[in-house]
Amino acid sequence: MATVTHRWGMVLDRPRSLYTAESYYAEVTDGIEEVLRGSAVILFLHQVSSMEEEVATYERWARERFVDGVIIVDLLDDDPRPALLERLGLRTLYAGADTPPSGASALTSENVEWTRSVLTPLVQAGHRRIARVSGPARLAHTRVRSDAARSFAIEHDVELTTLEGDYSAASGREATLALLQRDPRPTAIIYDNDAMVLAGIATAREMGVSVPEQLSVAVWDDSLSCRLAHPPVAALTDNSHELGRLIAQALLRMDDGEAPVRLPHPQRQWLARASVAPVGAAVRTALSASPSRGADRPR
Repeated sequence: MATVTHRWGMVLDRPRSLYTAESYYAEVTDGIEEVLRGSAVILFLHQVSSMEEEVATYERWARERFVDGVIIVDLLDDDPRPALLERLGLRTLYAGADTPPSGASALTSENVEWTRSVLTPLVQAGHRRIARVSGPARLAHTRVRSDAARSFAIEHDVELTTLEGDYSAASGREATLALLQRDPRPTAIIYDNDAMVLAGIATAREMGVSVPEQLSVAVWDDSLSCRLAHPPVAALTDNSHELGRLIAQALLRMDDGEAPVRLPHPQRQWLARASVAPVGAAVRTALSASPSRGADRPR
């Protein structure tokens, strides 16, 4: 009996330059392919630069019966895609959604809990003026993180400022310039990805602001670049590769007839590193409390 091949598609709405600059989705797709290798499931990856292009891609795939289903990442508030995909009859897996559509297969995220995991160690280090350089505000997970951060700030008497970035190094630099020109300026900044935080550290250095002696920085997603930075950047553990593996496992279960499939996003831990220090701490104090360069201390 011939093996039935199942074809799944994933469309990424972001410039190619950004896809190559940050490691997150490269790790996700690598994890997917690791599990699917040798199976009867094929993944097609397509990059676009607008929602209009993405919608046109789904319509073409459905019309040509090119794929059996699609993986949706980066849900939007008031997202038009769930209704479109239901109308087109394409099976759908929502990856990394805090509140996926009712009855849909999904890998669910816990961005509220993770936001508190980033903010808590900063507050424990005495920071009360904290800034965020977020991803695009149109993304649902950005809105969830922003709402959670505001709630946390009210609870802990934190002066919170959020500036919107687009995950590019240029937006990280622009936001950091704006934040460090404020009076008073924040004592800690959290960035939503590695490209923005690395640009932020470089910008602070150019402005004569030392990390972590005068400014603590942290990042949402860990990466090799964050571990090798000087100083190494405090972060949440990066589960992008494991997320990819779970996406692939969900696809296999869906192709076996299971519906809906619901799996939790891999859990994340805070990694304390030398980019975060107590407010006003001397350099020798910060360094004596930190591991050797690049080491992690899960909390």
